[in-house]
This record gives sequence, C-alpha cells and structure tokens, in this order.
Amino acid sequence: MEKKYRYKEIPPRPSNPRSYPESDKRYWYDEEYAGWRTVKYPLPLSPGDGPKGKRLEIFCQGRHPYWLEYMKEAKKEAEKENFMVNFHFSDWDQEVQTNTFIEVLRTNPDMIIFAPVELSGGSECIRLAYEKGIPVIGSNQVLDDESYARIIAWSGPDDWGQQRLLARHFASQLEHQGGYCLLTHQPGTSTYLARTWGIISELAAVAPHLKLLDKQFSGFNREQSRRVVHQWIEKYGPQLVGIVSADDSLPQEGINRAIVECNREDIVRVANGATRRGLGFIRTNSLSAVTWQPPAIDGSLAVKIAADWFKGFRVDPITYLPVRIITMENVDSFLIEGLGFEDFHGEDLSRMILEGDLEAIVGFFDDIKRRVVNEQIVGEEYFGGFAIELMSNLLTLADKKGWDGVSFAGGYEMLYKGLFQQPTVSRSLDWLYNLAVKMVERLMETKQLSGSLVDRLNVCIELHYNKPISLKTLSDHFGLSAAYLGKVFKESIGVSFSRYLNQYRIEKAKKLLSSGNMRTKDVAEAVGYADSSYFYTTFKKFTGTSPSDYVE
Repeated sequence: MEKKYRYKEIPPRPSNPRSYPESDKRYWYDEEYAGWRTVKYPLPLSPGDGPKGKRLEIFCQGRHPYWLEYMKEAKKEAEKENFMVNFHFSDWDQEVQTNTFIEVLRTNPDMIIFAPVELSGGSECIRLAYEKGIPVIGSNQVLDDESYARIIAWSGPDDWGQQRLLARHFASQLEHQGGYCLLTHQPGTSTYLARTWGIISELAAVAPHLKLLDKQFSGFNREQSRRVVHQWIEKYGPQLVGIVSADDSLPQEGINRAIVECNREDIVRVANGATRRGLGFIRTNSLSAVTWQPPAIDGSLAVKIAADWFKGFRVDPITYLPVRIITMENVDSFLIEGLGFEDFHGEDLSRMILEGDLEAIVGFFDDIKRRVVNEQIVGEEYFGGFAIELMSNLLTLADKKGWDGVSFAGGYEMLYKGLFQQPTVSRSLDWLYNLAVKMVERLMETKQLSGSLVDRLNVCIELHYNKPISLKTLSDHFGLSAAYLGKVFKESIGVSFSRYLNQYRIEKAKKLLSSGNMRTKDVAEAVGYADSSYFYTTFKKFTGTSPSDYVE
C-alpha cells in the first residue's frame, strides 16, 4: 500500500529490488526512497536556546557555480539567524573532505551541515560526528541508511522525482523515438545514480523505443564535454536525436558549442540544475528544459532547518525541494530579477588560465559577449563593475605567480584604456581575453601550467598551430621523448598527435575560407602550412572536397 508523506508518496518496497534489471525503476527502490524507512538512533537533544552565536560548519563539494550560489544564500540565511558560519570546499576529493571534517570535529562545532562527496566517505564522517555527539544535518546528497539514522535531518532535491519528470518531457520532445546519450554526474555519488538511472529507467517505462546510445562523465569540464559530444555526433550521426546532461552550466556550454560546430541544432537537449546559465540557455533555445533545483533555496533551507532545531522546533527527518521543470513556457517567471553576471566567476577564468584551457577561455568570453552585446540580457551599464572584478582576479593571479600584475597588463594607463576607453563593450572583452591568453603563454613559457600533460600539449596546438610544430619540437620543451609524448597523446585523445594537429588546422582553415576574405594560399599559411599543395591534399583528405569547392 502506498504511503503519502508531506513531501513524497512512498510505494511499498519490492521484496528483492535487485532481482529486476537496472533499467527497471524497481531495481533502484532503496536509492530513490533512501532514508524513509530508517529508524533513528538516539540523537542529540536541542538546547532550545536558539541559533545566536552557535558555530555552524558547512561542507560543500566543490567550487562550482551551483555550490557558490548555495554558499552565498546559506551565508545570508546564517547571518540572518546570527549563526557564526564557516564553509569548506573539497573540490570533489573525498580524502580532502574527510581530513578537513576530522580537523573541524576537533574544534567541537555546535552543528555541521554536510554534503558528502562520496557515499562511503560521507558515511564515515557522519559516524565520527555522531560518536562525538555533534549534530549533523545532511544536505543535497542522498545518504545511506546508517547515515540517515545518525543525523538530525536531511534536506535537498528530490533528484529521482526530478529525473522522472524530466525524462517524460524529453521523451515527448523526441516523439518517443530515436537514440539518446547521457552526460553524467560524477560516478560514485547519489546524484550520479539519480541523474543516470532515473532517466534511463523512466524512459524504459514511458518510451521503450528510445535507445540509450552511450553515457559518459566529462569531469564538469567545458572542453571535455565538447569533445565527447563531437565523438557522439561523428559516431552515431542521425541516430542521435537527444542529449541529457547532469549539469546545465560548464558541461552544457561544451555540449552547445559542439552542436553548433557540427551543425546539429536539431538535437534536443535537457539538463539538470537551473543555474542562471541554464535558464539563459532555455531563453535562447539551446536547452528544451532543466530541472528546477535552485541552489539558493537548497543552501538556505538547510540553514533554516538548523535554526529551527536550535530553537527547539520539530524538524522533519527529510525535506525535499519542490519537483518541477523549467521550459520556454515558464522560464520568464524564473527570470524576474533578470540574468546578471552571477554565473561568470573570476575564479572560473583563473582556473581555465592555470590549466591552459584556451577553448574554455574562448567560450567564457563568447558567452559574456552574447549576454551583453547580442541578446542584451544584461545592460551595458552593469558591465563596468563586473569588468573591474574580472580584472582584479587576473591581477591577483599574476601576483600569485610572482609577476607584477599591473606591469604585466601594461601599466595603469593601459588598464584604464583597455577596460573603459574602448569604443564598444565587445572590444573591452576582447582586450581582457587577449590578456588572459597572454597569461597562458607566460605560464607555458615558465612551465607553470597546472593541467595534465595532454592538456598542455593541446595548449601548444592552440597557441602555435599556425607555426612549425611537431612532437619533435615539443620534446625539448617538455623534456620528454617524442615517442613518449605521442603515446600519451594517442592514449588520451584516441588519435595521433599529427592527425589531431591537421584536424585542428583544417577546422581553422574552414572558418577562414567561409569568411570569403582570403585566398587559399594565404589561408594555408595562416593555419601553418608552408606548402599550399600539401594543404590542398590535407584539406581534401579531411573534408572530402577541395578548398575552392568548399568555398563555393
């Protein structure tokens, strides 16, 4: 018999959920309805004297747009309730989170709000807090039964319910036919299970003719997401009619960019998150729908529950955010305050620079330019303050690397001219972009890039594709043999370095040819081919047509 609770209807548990296939929603019963059948252990009693002056330690997963907005609203709510609050970010590293958690326990905080990176590590942290008598409120991430038994309360999204609603919308947009791919959340998390198997199992029930073609995790990375989608489009062609993404910000930017580059705007896209970036994608028809999972409410709700507990009020063991999706029909009601620059963080740009992720840097500035100049979602009058904040982050990064930030940018006069005496906002953004690229080049020269070896090889291609470049020329720079560099590159990317370099050059050539302003010989030189006949042969090999026919 189905039980109705304040926030969710709980069906009876199958006698053996694991006897069903993974594509059957009954298989995931214990994950979808986690915590509802748990009997609590003896828990700390509320002092009943209110939250004022109490120390609240909040653990977030990483510095992602979602968690930054979560922190912002949680902090605002904590200040309103007169908590003393500290935030801890682990950058999705469970070992880092566990070590930080143990250090925090030694200081005897009054309460912990905890969103674990991984289920097993999170369970151990909660056990340690319980043994010390420190109350814990679980947030955002689903826990195991032992953890639910040891915490005061849990709040967060009904991720499974959201996926089932999103899947039904997705199926209707695809007319219940075709193939689809999933860009997943981080494996090992409850979010991964819900946003992968919630979609798959619901589609298996409501649209059995829809076929799952592939699912991959792209590390919440814009460029890696773009590459994955390029591979999908190349491999599956017209079979691929839809993509579901577990994240509507950086990965979705990569998805959208790949779809534009491959001229496949017909592919239906839905995603999770409802960040301002995702809402903007709906506004511009780059997304059909997103789940409504507002990080602001997620963060503030956990703090409100903490405050109620300290006041001696009864708190529900589980509190869900509402289940709904956002589409073009209702997106405006979620954008009453307008789309600002909240989802463009200087920290994101600094990370891209440190990793040498030029493709991501291009996307970062293109998206700002689109928002300010093309779509006029944000007024130009707001640009000045944002530009100063962005510039400040770049100067701070330069100083951290031992450079004089102001001198590196060309002095105070150049800073002022670059930002505020350009004829257009677009030109100001171009100036900031060029400064960011200059920083990548300096990091490359001084061997300070933080990305992987393959990431750094990609940066070399992106910076120097129009010059003589080969594994042999790069071997001296990296201090590694050409053979080793080639082996590592092919294992990671799937094609040889020389083939990837030629593909990259030809893509650049196609864009120059499409402009119609350059002769074929000049295009060949511009993309790194000194021999125009070799360029002609290579172009035809990769495109199936000659440069002159391509222009026509």
